[in-house]
Amino acid sequence: MDGATELYSIGELARRTGLAVRTIRFYSDEGVVVPSCRSRAGYRLYDLDALVRLELVRTLRELGVDLPTVRRVLDRELSVAEVAAVHADAVEVQIRALRLRRAVLRLVAGRGSGPEEVLLMHRVTRLSVEEGRRLVEVLVEGADPEVAGMVRAATPELSEDPSVEQLAAWVELAELVGDEGFRVAFRGAPGVEGPVDARVERYWRLVWVVNGWEVVPGYER
Repeated sequence: MDGATELYSIGELARRTGLAVRTIRFYSDEGVVVPSCRSRAGYRLYDLDALVRLELVRTLRELGVDLPTVRRVLDRELSVAEVAAVHADAVEVQIRALRLRRAVLRLVAGRGSGPEEVLLMHRVTRLSVEEGRRLVEVLVEGADPEVAGMVRAATPELSEDPSVEQLAAWVELAELVGDEGFRVAFRGAPGVEGPVDARVERYWRLVWVVNGWEVVPGYER
């Protein structure tokens, strides 16, 4: 019997694809892979096209593609390239989240952090760029224009793979910005001349650390 007309039972498909029999049966019941016919005993039989479809389904599912999207690819409503592009972007987001989680765990392990600090770090690492910028706008509302401009220009954003020092600085920045007393002191701080509150000086040093800038000794703003 040649390859064009060869038929496979579910068990044979399982051996060839590495999928479990119950998984293939599920895809068959859902209409993702349709049997060509049934044997005299009533068992489902599949052709070469079904084998190829199953291989594609397995690959897409292993890449995290949901079943409705898989159906659209099989029905030629979407190309594999289009699906790959979307999921590549999603994987980038997942990688960034995992890197941040790793940095948090390293910081906790190194510091012996308590539950409250762990919760704070978790909240901070979930901040989106937009949320971070909104916090900055709250901080500079009513501040000296020169200071406000400096803050907006240096809006800190964590790198994709932050060091323990950067993450610790990010956590401390969140604590500072959440302190109303600090915000009052910050808004009243002079631009580049005159005495500056120690907390404001600390803010600028933390901004440098989060951004990965080299901190110049004796100059922290």
